[in-house]
Amino acid sequence: MTIIFVSYSYILPAVLSIRSPEGRGKAFSTCASHLTVVTMFFGAILFMYLRPSSTYALGENKRATLFYTIVTPTLNPLVYSLRNREVKAALRRVVGRRR
Repeated sequence: MTIIFVSYSYILPAVLSIRSPEGRGKAFSTCASHLTVVTMFFGAILFMYLRPSSTYALGENKRATLFYTIVTPTLNPLVYSLRNREVKAALRRVVGRRR
């Protein structure tokens, strides 16, 4: 996790130095996708391992384990594909139909 934070401390100034708004937007889109997946993964792990032992519940540990072993890798391609315009348009059509 520290390596990711250090990497982003170098990435952020580099992205901000991009002059074109389109290029900066694409770079931020990539960073946002990556940070979403990293947050889901490490968030579940931190929830599981940094909880006080007095609030230990086997069911919560099972859900957290399920989240970072199955849900995060499953959602990973979806999160990254949402950068694609065609996928966004298809998702809007599907969500729009359900309303």
